[in-house]
Amino acid sequence: MHENEARIIRQINHVESENEHGDGDWRIVSKPLGLEGVDNIRDMGGIPTQDGRRIRSGMLLRSANLHKASDADLATLDRLGVRNIIDLRTRQERHMEEDRLLPDWRYLPIPVFDEGAELGKQLRGLITDPGMFIESLYPQMIASPMAVDCWKDCFGRLIDEDGGTLWHCTQGKDRTGALAALILASLGVDETLIVEDYLETNRFMPHVSSKLAQKLEAVLGASFDGDVNQFLTAAPAYIHAFIGATTRYGGLVGFLRMKVGLTAADFARLRERYTCEATSAPQA
Repeated sequence: MHENEARIIRQINHVESENEHGDGDWRIVSKPLGLEGVDNIRDMGGIPTQDGRRIRSGMLLRSANLHKASDADLATLDRLGVRNIIDLRTRQERHMEEDRLLPDWRYLPIPVFDEGAELGKQLRGLITDPGMFIESLYPQMIASPMAVDCWKDCFGRLIDEDGGTLWHCTQGKDRTGALAALILASLGVDETLIVEDYLETNRFMPHVSSKLAQKLEAVLGASFDGDVNQFLTAAPAYIHAFIGATTRYGGLVGFLRMKVGLTAADFARLRERYTCEATSAPQA
């Protein structure tokens, strides 16, 4: 077994706490895997639910795209039990940076956004304020019929497919973070922890931000005078805009019931598959 692969498997099977609050309430967020060629990759295993259970390790992983995944990275993910890859990018994004995959993995391209004129028009109109542009996308991931269809497809796969599932977009931040929030909500994770886990992206973006900033500046052109780093930040306002857009449905779980169409049996199936009994508090 590759040394790095063995290290990561040991890491994922030993969930560590980020910190213990003074009231004894353990706060667990997703754990980085530290792969060679996959940025911002984290396992959701260990995150506690409100009914005293925890998410199973190796079953739900989130990341940036797999375009530069090494052979060792793919072997590690395979050994961890990953069998399903949900790609939330547009067709154009997928074409520009194709995922590296293993032959027996199920590859599921399920775009959140249309790459057509509407998104392009928005980008041109708001490009002088990247923060506003990014924040405006989050409510769309609740209101857009295409996004709702995407979430329906994603949850259908999560309910029906065997093995672990990894989902990603380009950076593993916005679309990936939105699906992570919905999945955590479906499993009974408290909203505070959902927000906390979303913000963890900021811990794992700095080492790639310079490279991405240069790429973005090249795409946006010399006339762009905004702060490109806003494209690379998981701001609290973004995830709150996403959650806030579900208020009319009674919150994230209500949105999953009313718009995505999850039934009581679906929620039970998801929690049976992806959570387990928490036998004891993890040791630091």
